[in-house]
Amino acid sequence: MQTACDIFDRKHIRTLFLLFLLIFSCAPSIFSANDTKLNIAIIAYDTQFLEAQIGLKDGLKNLGYFEDINISFTTYNLKKDLSSIPSIIENLRQNGCELIMTVTTPVTLAVKKAQKDTTQIPVVFTMVADPLGAGIVTSLTKPAGFMTGIAYNAFKIMPKKLELFREAFPTLTKLAIFYNHDEEWLNQPVKTFLLPAAKQLGFEITAYHICKHTNFDKIMQSFKPEIEGIFMVPDPLSISVFPNLVNLSRQQNIPLMVIDNSLLTKGGVIGYSPTFFTVGQQAASLVSKILKGTPAGDLAVQTTKSIQLAVSLREANKLQIVIPETFLRQCDLILR
Repeated sequence: MQTACDIFDRKHIRTLFLLFLLIFSCAPSIFSANDTKLNIAIIAYDTQFLEAQIGLKDGLKNLGYFEDINISFTTYNLKKDLSSIPSIIENLRQNGCELIMTVTTPVTLAVKKAQKDTTQIPVVFTMVADPLGAGIVTSLTKPAGFMTGIAYNAFKIMPKKLELFREAFPTLTKLAIFYNHDEEWLNQPVKTFLLPAAKQLGFEITAYHICKHTNFDKIMQSFKPEIEGIFMVPDPLSISVFPNLVNLSRQQNIPLMVIDNSLLTKGGVIGYSPTFFTVGQQAASLVSKILKGTPAGDLAVQTTKSIQLAVSLREANKLQIVIPETFLRQCDLILR
């Protein structure tokens, strides 16, 4: 004889079974995730640029891509050594890679060169100051080929950054800049955008050459005592030697204007930029479109959407320098 409990149990089991079928049919392919995972490679110039990777993952999550469920990431931190890129590209080609995100101009140029005569993996570049001038693309509206990305416009905003530096510290006249003089993609914009603006604003610029083998102790020994501030140029090497620039700033008690606002948590007084994280977030929309089948070359190069003025009062206090209240009222972000 069937009891009420038997009938209840059967109804309960049937309900659970139907609910399971509903969830299974409506949910994304979680149960077969290993079969459908898309493979993304991220190639960064150095450790400081890995924030872009975190931003990309965050942006893709909002578009329905979840790490280790329907997408996987392989990250390469080059630590300033571009020589490994050809072997990285070959490895990605052999193991299957749907897309590469590059971080900085030198990395993007090296990846483009490594794919010149082979099957080309689509590339979304980030933190590239001038993709047209550097020869990465031939058009910003229709790049063609296998590359598109986010243009930082870091060179074009250098005059504005100099104006802000002058406004924050009105008495500054002598500034130091640090960059690799052997890189033509850097030399020309410095001559075109930075030096004329500096002259117009009454700044005297001393340029120090750096490379990946630079002995910073020698630079610090030869550093001119009359220099009153340090202005970072958009050279990835300057970010790699950022701890040295912070030490120099603190030893000399002079303000440092950073190239990326996220660096202010480690040193420097003022920044005017997007962040590596927000640029990575923005790149996610381009990555998603390419993964869904749109050729990279059909997608227009985007410019960074969010530029903020940021100040670190913590660092200013450490250096015993005062920033005018009128300037602080303009800031989007103040680190206290």
